[in-house]
Amino acid sequence: YLPLIGEIKVDNINYEYKIIGNGNTILVIEVGIGNSFYDWYPLIEEIKDYFTVIIYHRQGYGNSSLPKSSRTTRNIAYELNTMLKEIGIKEKYILMGHSFGGLCVQQYVKMYPDEIKAVVLLDSTSYNLEQLESLDTPTINSQTSIDKMVSLVNELSLKSREELISQNTDITSKYEKCVTSEELQDVVEFFGNPNLYKTVADEFANWIHDGEDIKSIDIFPDVPLRVIARDKILSVRNWMKYEIPEEEAVEHENKWRELQEELVLLSDQGKLIIASDSDHLIYIDRPDVV
Repeated sequence: YLPLIGEIKVDNINYEYKIIGNGNTILVIEVGIGNSFYDWYPLIEEIKDYFTVIIYHRQGYGNSSLPKSSRTTRNIAYELNTMLKEIGIKEKYILMGHSFGGLCVQQYVKMYPDEIKAVVLLDSTSYNLEQLESLDTPTINSQTSIDKMVSLVNELSLKSREELISQNTDITSKYEKCVTSEELQDVVEFFGNPNLYKTVADEFANWIHDGEDIKSIDIFPDVPLRVIARDKILSVRNWMKYEIPEEEAVEHENKWRELQEELVLLSDQGKLIIASDSDHLIYIDRPDVV
C-alpha cells in the first residue's frame, strides 16, 4: 500500500523519502545531524525482510525543501508526523534515531505517544546534553562545543558547491559499494549543497532549547525502549587520536554513558545495550547489535 520511493509535498513542503522492505512491522528512522539516509543502506539490507523501513531527509537535507521554520526538534517532529500521515501510515511503528536524530525521536515520542510501538535510541544525544558542555574538558570543548560546531558548519555553508564537492571526495567515495551510480550522484549533491550546512548550523544552535522543551513534556509512552550506547573504552582511544588528553576523554565518555543510562529511565520497559567495539556510528560499526 506504500510507494517504495518518492517525494511527497505537504503544505507546499517537499519531503524526500524511501520505503524499503516488506515486513509486517514498520520501522521509521531519523538520521543523525548532517547525515544522509544512504548511510543506512547496509543496515537496511540486513533487515528489509523483517521490516518495512521508512527513511527520509529532514527539511534542508537532500531533495527535501529548504526549511521555513527554525530547526527545533519540535518543528522536526511535527513535520515527520505530517509526512507519515500523508504517506498513509495508520498503524503504530517503531521509531529509531541516531545521535541528534535520537533527540528528535525523544521529542516526537512525547508529542505523539499514541503512534509509537517501540523506540530505539542509537547513541542518542541526551535531553541533558548541556551537562557535556559544562564538563572541565577545555580541549574537547575547544573542538566540539555547540558554539564551535555552529561556527564550523556556518563556514562550510559559505563555500561554493564545487568547493564542497571537491572537499568531500573522500566521504562520497565510501558510498560506491552500497548505492547505484545514479544514487552516488545524489550523494555527491547531498554533501555539495551549501544549504545542508546552513540547516545543520540551525539544528546545532537549537540543541539546548530542544533539551529543555523535551524535559517540559512529562508524557512518554509505556513501550519497549532500547538505548544502544557506544563502547566508551574505544571512544576514549579515538578521542586521544585527535590529541585529546586521556583524562578529558575519560571524563567525557563517563558522562556520555551516564546520560545514556538516564535515557533508559524514560520508559519502564527501557533497557541499555552496549555496542562493544563501536564508536558513535553504531549502525555502521555494529549493525548486528542494532
